[in-house]
Amino acid sequence: MTVLESNTLRETPSLSQTDVNAGFTLREYDDKNEIQRFIMSDAVNLRLRTHGIKLVEMDHPYEIPEKFREYSKIMLEHQLGRVDPGQFENHRICGLYSDLKPDTETATIGLVEYYDLLATFYSFPFVYKNDNDAIEFKGSSYIYNDFGVLYPLSLMLGANPIGANTLAITKDFRILVYKQPEDAHINPGRLMPSGSGSASWHDYIDIDAETLQDIVKHGAEWKMRNECKIPESCGTSTHILGMARVPIGMKPDFYCFTMLDATWDELQAAGVTPYEVVEARDAEHMSDALFAYIDAKNAEKPGSVSIQLYLQAKLLSEVCR
Repeated sequence: MTVLESNTLRETPSLSQTDVNAGFTLREYDDKNEIQRFIMSDAVNLRLRTHGIKLVEMDHPYEIPEKFREYSKIMLEHQLGRVDPGQFENHRICGLYSDLKPDTETATIGLVEYYDLLATFYSFPFVYKNDNDAIEFKGSSYIYNDFGVLYPLSLMLGANPIGANTLAITKDFRILVYKQPEDAHINPGRLMPSGSGSASWHDYIDIDAETLQDIVKHGAEWKMRNECKIPESCGTSTHILGMARVPIGMKPDFYCFTMLDATWDELQAAGVTPYEVVEARDAEHMSDALFAYIDAKNAEKPGSVSIQLYLQAKLLSEVCR
């Protein structure tokens, strides 16, 4: 009988020469429950903040590599079997299929179906065992080569969803924090940015996006409005902070901040419902207030703050100082 069992990502992945040359380094976030490792490049983040990266669309949707298709079906069935029927809708996601470098001019994007994410990207914690109880396939094979080197984005074998995150900040410097539902597939019960998730294909086609930043900002804003119930009448201005590849499949996760054209009192009157609000003294102290909040929450309950919210604070500190 074949089974799927939990597995873990490599604690200290090696980086490809492609990523090393682009300035990516392995960094850590200690949530007081475990050390989470991510990779980031300061030079790439500066490029994202200062230079619009034009889009090139692949001429075909993402396809699971033929050598993995048999296993991908097993992985997909396992993922679907862990949730209630109909909980996962097979919607269209926007994926990234080229490397980001300090001089990047264009980014290659492609259409991905959500079920492809489940079959590849979200299968990273699992292994497949044959009837002799021997490991026949590891979900992490989509992410690392046989020598434990993390694939650069251009060579990743799994689907590469574009992660889009933003912090909503009011005119009087209140930061809105969202809490993921306890039954969520990713980061259950953890504190999150105001908006967080994968960019939809509609974030590309509905606005006729011209740059990678356009997709990220549109996707992050949509999630922010939906998760914190921010009305369409509230004006916004969203700015890119940077990106990192995070432990959840080492996906390319992008981070922004969104200035809201309203005070916290005005948003409350409009029915806005974040989980909590972090108060900052002024613009220069927003990251300090957020770091203090993260430390307090992790001290109160280790592991309660997502790596996404931590990275928002880290990247915000680079533009606030």
